[in-house]
Amino acid sequence: MTSTLADPATGAQPDSGTGTFSDPSSDIRDEIATHSGMPELVEKIWFHKTASAVIDAERCVGCGGCIAACPSRSIGVGEDGKPTLIKMCTGCSACWDYCPLAGLRVERLGRALASASPLSGGASVPSDIPADIGSVRASYSAQAANRAGGAQDGGVVTGLVAALLEAGYIDGAIVTAKVDAFHGRSFLATSAEEVRAASGSVYHQAHPLAVLNSPLPPGVQRLAFVGTPCQISVLRALQKYPWPNRATAAGAVVLTVGLFCTRSFDPDRLEKEVSNLGVDTSQVARVDVRGGELLVRTAGGEEVLRSPVKEFQGASLAGCDECADFTGLAADIAVGNLGSEPGRTSVLVRTVAGEEALRSAGDAISLLPLDDLSLVSLTAARDRKRAERSSARGIDPEGPMWISYTEHLAAYSGTRRAPAAPPAYRSHHYDVSC
Repeated sequence: MTSTLADPATGAQPDSGTGTFSDPSSDIRDEIATHSGMPELVEKIWFHKTASAVIDAERCVGCGGCIAACPSRSIGVGEDGKPTLIKMCTGCSACWDYCPLAGLRVERLGRALASASPLSGGASVPSDIPADIGSVRASYSAQAANRAGGAQDGGVVTGLVAALLEAGYIDGAIVTAKVDAFHGRSFLATSAEEVRAASGSVYHQAHPLAVLNSPLPPGVQRLAFVGTPCQISVLRALQKYPWPNRATAAGAVVLTVGLFCTRSFDPDRLEKEVSNLGVDTSQVARVDVRGGELLVRTAGGEEVLRSPVKEFQGASLAGCDECADFTGLAADIAVGNLGSEPGRTSVLVRTVAGEEALRSAGDAISLLPLDDLSLVSLTAARDRKRAERSSARGIDPEGPMWISYTEHLAAYSGTRRAPAAPPAYRSHHYDVSC
C-alpha cells in the first residue's frame, strides 16, 4: 500500500502514483482516512513514518532519542534491537522532531546552542582552534590517577565520572557497559563501583537516551551523561525544547561527556564479519578503533585481528555516514584517543560546566596541556566532508531547525537511503486498533 504526497516546493502531485514522492509508510490508517474523505494532515507524524524514513531505511544510529522524546512512552526496543512500538502511538510527531536522521537538523541545533549561554557557558572558538572542532575553552592530554582495569587509553571518562559520584557532584550517570566485546547495554549507574565495572569502549549504540524515560531513583537529581555526539545533540534538543507533560530525566543532566566518534556498528553484523575472517569470537574480549584500524584482542591481550575500519563497511551503521560531528560539539567535555600518546586521553573542555566538573574531580585526573589538535581537526573535517557527500538533505547550519516529512521524501526518494515500508511487527498496533 502506498500513497503519494505533493512536492513540498511546488505543491504539485507526482505523476501516476509511482513518482518520486511515493510514501512507503502508508498503512491501514491512511486507507481509512482516504475512504472517509478526511485525509490526515500531511505533516502529522505517526511512529510508522519515522520508522519508514529512518529505522527501516537502515539509517537508525541507535541513539534512543525517539524513545526518550515520546511523551506517552509508546516506543521501546524490539526483538531486533531497533525502536518499535510497545503500545499505541498518539501521533504527536515527537519521534520525528527529535530524531537526528529525521526531523531534527542537528547542525542547525548546534548553531543555536552556541549562542545560548545556559548550554554553552559563554564558550567561544579561539582564533587558533579550527572551526570543525567547535568551542574549546581548554584542551588537555589526560590520565586517570587510578585507572580502572578495563578502561580505554587514559581511563579519563571512568575516572572522572567515578570521582564526581564519590564527591557528590552528581548522583548518577548514564553509561554504556559491555555485555560482551560486541554488545553493550545502557543503564543508570549510581555508584563509583558501577561506573568502574562498566569501563571500556563498546561500539554498539545501545539506545542510552532511552534510560531518560525511566523514573529516577529517590535522591537522584543530578546526572552525567556519557555518549556519542549524536546522542548528546538529541539530549540537548530535549533540554532546549522540553514538553511540559513529557516525563523525562533530560533536565536532570548537568554534565555531558562526548566520545570522539567516526561511526558505530551493528553488533551482530560486526561479530559475523570478524568471525568470517577466521576469528573465534567467543574468545574476543575487546574491540577498539584506533588510527583508522579495527583491533580485536582476547582477554589475555593477544591481538587476533588488525584491519582497516573501511573493510567493515557492511557492519557499520549507514546513518553514521550522515553525521558531521566527530568531536561532540554539544558536549561539556569531549574525549578521545586521537592527538594524545598511547595510554592517555585527549580532553576538550567546552563549557563552564565542563570546567567545574574537572575541578570537582580534583586529583582523580592528571592533566597536561594539549596544544596540537591538528589530528583531531583533520578527522573532524574529513567526517564533515563525508556527511556532506552522504546526506541527501544536505548539511546546512543556517537552514530551518526542523525538516518536514515531505521534504525528507523529496530528498531521499530514489536514493539508496530511501524510506522503506516498516515490517508489521514494528507498528502492529495500528492494524489491531483499526
